[in-house]
Parts: sequence; structure tokens; C-alpha cells
Amino acid sequence: MAKIRNSNPKNSSGGYERLLGNKELASIFTKAQSTVISNGTELEKIITSRSNNIEDLDEFMETVNAGQMKNGVFLCTKKVTKKSKYKLKEHEPDFLIFSIRPEGKVAHVIELKDGDTFDTKKSAGEKESLKSFKLHLGSMIEFRTDYKICAFNQLDKDKIVSGFKSQFTVDEVWTGKEFCDELGIDYQEIINQRRDDTIDNYYFIIEMLAEMEDIKKKVFENANLVVDEKGIHFIDNK
Repeated sequence: MAKIRNSNPKNSSGGYERLLGNKELASIFTKAQSTVISNGTELEKIITSRSNNIEDLDEFMETVNAGQMKNGVFLCTKKVTKKSKYKLKEHEPDFLIFSIRPEGKVAHVIELKDGDTFDTKKSAGEKESLKSFKLHLGSMIEFRTDYKICAFNQLDKDKIVSGFKSQFTVDEVWTGKEFCDELGIDYQEIINQRRDDTIDNYYFIIEMLAEMEDIKKKVFENANLVVDEKGIHFIDNK
């Protein structure tokens, strides 16, 4: 989870200021919204930093085809895919995972989601895009190829299927843990790291609100505000 305090969004259209009538409060909302948008990218960076990454997909496949690639599980990002001959305009997935084991070679086409609830139209579009790329890639490589949509924070596969309006079957979805297990990285460690950022975000918002003069006058007048691990406490001075 990205930290709101590190967010530095570009000047907005002023929508929040018009909505709230307060520039300081609008700035807090803008920073929070910018952080929400960046969370997916932040998750991808965390996963990539812990994985065995492919830097050049064309070169990787040449090595595989020559029988010179050792067994292992390898992660390919969308950025790397787009630079390769395996790209498919407007259909590149978030990740490709190439698994090379004694029992065979498998390529997974992956779309990664932070959330797990989408409308029918978007869910159908995600599936069509994954299917298109899976067929495209599968025709070019000697791997058994499939596709998965991963709802990183949901551990119940039935809920993932429901969240995508049953456009995907249970076999076509992955939990975040399944995704991490395939890569050989620690799912819980990533969850813990993001939870720490969530706690930081909570206290950052409280701190920013407590510093606003309007808030002090309207909410905290004649009282002392204490923020600790138990929450927010008011100590009346009267």
C-alpha cells in the first residue's frame, strides 16, 4: 500500500475544493485519491522487486528454445512484453509467468487486481483481453499456456468469481497467495508491509486534519486531542 504522505499529485481541476469549500481539506482528499490510483502500480513494484525477472523476453525465449535455460519460475512485466516480438497491441497483460520444471513448461498470462469487484462489462472485457493474448502467445511458444485473473487481497476464490460477475471460472482465477506461491515469494510479508502503510495513512490523515485551523476551531475548541494506538481521545479542559 502506498503512503499518502509521499503522494505529490499534480494540480487538480479544483473539484474537491469546489465540493468542500476548503483548500486545505481538498488537498488532503487529492493526495488520498492519487494514492488510491497508484496502489496498483505500487503492488506491481513490490512483486517485481521480489521475483526472478526477465529483462528481455526475446532473449529469454531464444535461450529456452535452445535448451539452455535452467529450471525455475520467471516473471515478465508488461513493460518488457511491450518491447518484445510477443506484444499484442492493447492486450498486453500485467504479467507473464514462465514456469520451467522437469514435468514441463507452463506460461501463465496474468491480470493483477487490488480489488475484487467489477461490473459485468469490465469483467467481460478483462476476460476477452486475457484470452486474446493467451491464444496469441500460445501460438508462438512451446509452453502450455493459460490465463488467470488475480484478486490479490481476496483469499476466497468463489468470491473472486462472484466479484467478476461469473465471467471467469474458479480455474481461471487466482488468489494473491496462489500468485505468490507460483513465484516463490512470501504473500504474508507483502500483506504485512502494505498493512504498515495503511496504519501510516490513518495517522497521517488525522495529523493533517488536526493541524487545520478550521478543524481546531470547529471540532477541537476547548479540548485537547490525543492520538495514539487506541484511536482518538479528547481531554476536556473545562
